[in-house]
Order: sequence, then C-alpha cells, then structure tokens
Amino acid sequence: MARRLRVDIAFDSDDVRPVGQIAWDSARRSAAVEWDPSFVAAPLPISPYHIKTLAGLYRTGNTAAFEGLPGVFGDSLPDGWGRLLIDRELERRGSGRTAITPVDRLAIVGTHGMGALIYRPEEQVVGPNSVDLEWFADLATSMAEDASVEDLRKARAAAGGSAGARPKLVALLDVETGRVRDHRRTPERGERQVLIKHRATTDSPTAIEEEEAYARMARAAGIAMPWTMVLRSGRGDAFFAVERFDRRGAGRVHMHTAAGMLDVDFRQPSTDYENLHKLVRWTTRHAGDQDEMFRRMAFNVLAHNRDDHLKNHAFLMDAGGGWRLSPAYDVSFSDGPGGEHHLAIAGEGRQPGRKHVEAVGQALGMKPAAIAALIDPVRAAIADWPRHADAAGVPSRRAKQIAGYFAT
Repeated sequence: MARRLRVDIAFDSDDVRPVGQIAWDSARRSAAVEWDPSFVAAPLPISPYHIKTLAGLYRTGNTAAFEGLPGVFGDSLPDGWGRLLIDRELERRGSGRTAITPVDRLAIVGTHGMGALIYRPEEQVVGPNSVDLEWFADLATSMAEDASVEDLRKARAAAGGSAGARPKLVALLDVETGRVRDHRRTPERGERQVLIKHRATTDSPTAIEEEEAYARMARAAGIAMPWTMVLRSGRGDAFFAVERFDRRGAGRVHMHTAAGMLDVDFRQPSTDYENLHKLVRWTTRHAGDQDEMFRRMAFNVLAHNRDDHLKNHAFLMDAGGGWRLSPAYDVSFSDGPGGEHHLAIAGEGRQPGRKHVEAVGQALGMKPAAIAALIDPVRAAIADWPRHADAAGVPSRRAKQIAGYFAT
C-alpha cells in the first residue's frame, strides 16, 4: 500500500498545480506533509485557519480529528458509507481494517474525490459505464453485509470519496431519460453531476421525500441550495439526487468543511453558531455569506434540523484563492446527539427558538431590524411546510408529525 503520495490541486485538466507530498509516519501515527517548491513560491490558502506558513514539514496539531491527517486532507477521506465499503472489502480479502493507514485511504480516493485535491499514485478501480439504481438500493438495504468483493469494488468506485452516513454514490444523471452513468466518465450534453442518496436502514421510510421537501422549503426561505430531485427506480425505490457544487462543468472547486478548516472532530462538541459565524466572516470577508449563515442557523433551529455539525458546513475556494460559503447541504428533519443540536445557539441546544437565534445576532453586533429581516422569510417558508411536503411526496400524516417539532 502507499506510504507516500503526491498531492496536487486540479481546477481543470489544464490547471493542475503541485501541492506537495504526504507520507505516513507509523511511529507518530500521523501524516507529514512536505510542500512542493512551486507551491511555496506561488502558494494558495488551501486551509487558511491553520496552515499559515509553508516552511518545513507540516503535521496536524490534533491527531484525533482526522486520524492523524491535517484537516484539509482529512476532508478528502470518505466516512460513513464510503468507509464501510472499504472496510467490508478488506474483510472479504482477509485483511483487517487496521491493515491500511489514512494515507492508504487517500490513495483509494485518488483523483476522484470530493473537491479539487487529488492523490497519486492512486489505486485504479474501473467502474461500470452505467449504474443500476436497484443494485445500489439492494446493497444499501443490506449495508453491504453479504456483498461480493466485486460488488464492493463497484460500490466503492461509485461512492467517489463522498462523506456522510447515508448510502450514496456520485454519478452523471440525464434528467430527461433518467440514465445514471459512472461519475468518472466525461459528462455529456444534458447530464448533471450529482450525488445520489438512498435512505439508511435507521431512517424514516420517507426520509428521501423529506429531504426534498426541506430543500424546497430552504429555497423558499432564501437559502442557497443546489438543484435537487427525487429519483425512482423501476420498482419504486426512492433516491435523493443533488447537484454537486464541487464541480463546474469539466472543472473542479476546492472544498473545505468547517470541521476540516478548524481541524476538529465533528462528532465532538467544539464550537457554537456564534463562533461559526465568526469563522465565516474571517474566511470569506463577504457580507452576503454572513447573512446566509445567519439564515441557515435560523432555518436549522426553527425547522428542527439538528444534524448541523461542522462537516455539514463548508467553504469553496476558487483558482485565485478566494473563499466563499458553499451552498447548503444535508438539510432535513433530524435529531442531533441526544436530541440536541450539534452546535449550540446562544448556549441552548435542546430547546432553542427565535429568542436564541436573535441572541446570536445581538452578540454578533447585528441590529434588531437586520435580524428580523433574515428570520421572518425563514418563518414564512416554514409556515408553508404542508405545501412543500405535499409537492415532495411526504405523506400528510408524517408531515404533521414533523411540523409538531418546529420551534417558535
């Protein structure tokens, strides 16, 4: 397996810039990064919060957050479903999951991960030209428990380094015909580059329709959301398709989650919404992004989206090194750990409401009129929940159940 990888940042096929080399230090149980001289001479702020100098070897100061990888590279690691596939395949081959290092896992991601960072040499996996959604649904339902090595390799190729707990794959989708093709192929006219989710075994039976309803409601609230739709297989399996925002035509965009930028474990409480707003302000220096973050906080609180951890907030960097807040994603009805939000709102995680959202605004120095101008459209969109739920196919009984959790 790989012990040293070359890291590049690829904005498109004609703009691939060396970043450096990353190697695994078994003695320290962490990775060391050696920056490429051309990157030192013409640097990009690929992780501006922690990587402030390119002198000497770079190591993370928090080895527990991303298994010994610096956060900017740890963001490339698949977790949840993607990690499960790799571990299942190792088990089928007679190896334990401890047989590979985090750097080996980056080699598995290779040149087809999320964002613009690519790792070579990569483990070559050839995926099928077309993707059978019913095959994917069966694999997801069984949690790949009885899958063959070949099926696991196919699913791993399809997952493309995507993160998150739900079973998912990345693909090229022809909306008109419903054809789904392997994401490693060259996009054809009419195809969207998408991430496709199937519900987890622990999800509500209508989790897919609920996420589509929340996407519609978030757009109505003025939140920047990617294009989404519900797909159906021939036998009726439901899938949630969302357009990738780390791809722009044939180009790629560098993506960094808030967890990766802060180099913290998203599963552990480490910050709150007030500090997340400050991170947005510091990173993008864009007033529109600050308003957008406040809008998302209000929506998550009032619409009971408590899966609001730091890997569910991200930033995008262009080829010139400019940062912006990414579109919102993984927005749906959900409970957090122990029924609380991952991120506290003015010190409250279990029963937050409008007053707590307003308190965050006040702590950030916002005027009451500005706070109300951001919260009121969110409240209006949530008040229209029955219409969004009906349009997405959420049964009325389930829609009423969800509405009972909305905060005031």
